[in-house]
Amino acid sequence: MKIEKVGIALGEQKIKIKDLLNQNYKKVIETTGISQVYHSTDKEDIISLATKASKKVLKNQTNIDAIILITQTPKYNIPPNSFIIQKNLKIKNKCLIFDINQGCSGYIYGLKVAESLLNSKEINRILLITADNYSRYCKKLNVKLLFSDSATATILTKSKNKLKFKFFSDGENYIHLSQKFDNYTESINSNSLHMDGNKLFNFSLNTVTNLINELMKENRFTNKNLDYVLLHQASNIINNNIMNKLKIENNKFLTNYKKFGNTVSSTIPLLISNNFEKLKNKKILMCGFGVGLSVSSCFYEFK
Repeated sequence: MKIEKVGIALGEQKIKIKDLLNQNYKKVIETTGISQVYHSTDKEDIISLATKASKKVLKNQTNIDAIILITQTPKYNIPPNSFIIQKNLKIKNKCLIFDINQGCSGYIYGLKVAESLLNSKEINRILLITADNYSRYCKKLNVKLLFSDSATATILTKSKNKLKFKFFSDGENYIHLSQKFDNYTESINSNSLHMDGNKLFNFSLNTVTNLINELMKENRFTNKNLDYVLLHQASNIINNNIMNKLKIENNKFLTNYKKFGNTVSSTIPLLISNNFEKLKNKKILMCGFGVGLSVSSCFYEFK
């Protein structure tokens, strides 16, 4: 499978962290590594962001055989949001279309599903979209300081290049990162995001690093085989500790959370988009982690 190109779209409200805090903003920025976030306006939602990102890579082309949308903040439960995106993009009717409810691990989940589809004769070109507007759930300031609304669109095509995957799922501990109320109890306007920082830190430091090390060991590659590592952009404190525990050279880790904040399933494709030329002909390891609790990792060689 080949990653052909990636388009991005950000919420139009650019918010400086220092403007959200009356004091101690420097300490918060130092801890999180995030200096600004992007939130959607009242006229924006995941469908409009996804459509905008997709148009950047499609350029009026409609020869897409499958659309996969990764989102945890759908505008509609019925129908799947991807069908409305298909309408907006005027994609042909003979197309496989569906949504996947996944968070920070979602992009790699999407790559895994896409690779399976591309192994069939009928599917040659896939549009993989990530889109979330967590700002609708970010009622508390400590959460509002972290998350941005965004969408990415990736064109995937057939290739002899095979990805190596590894997944971990821990539903027993889902409560540590979840919406406060279920959808039957409260409306979205009354809901909020619950996040246990200490639990997530320990999960990231131990489970995430263990899975990456297992992926590397099983596929017999070492730090020397890797050109770059693309981690989910959680925060400065989490990612730096993962980097230190993995003992991979720091200059191999690409980051952008200072500029974009945590964009959930869009963090890894955002990194790819920002560094596309740099990644050509390079061997990279990608790892997403968070809501679930889940971890997904894969090895990919750019061609």
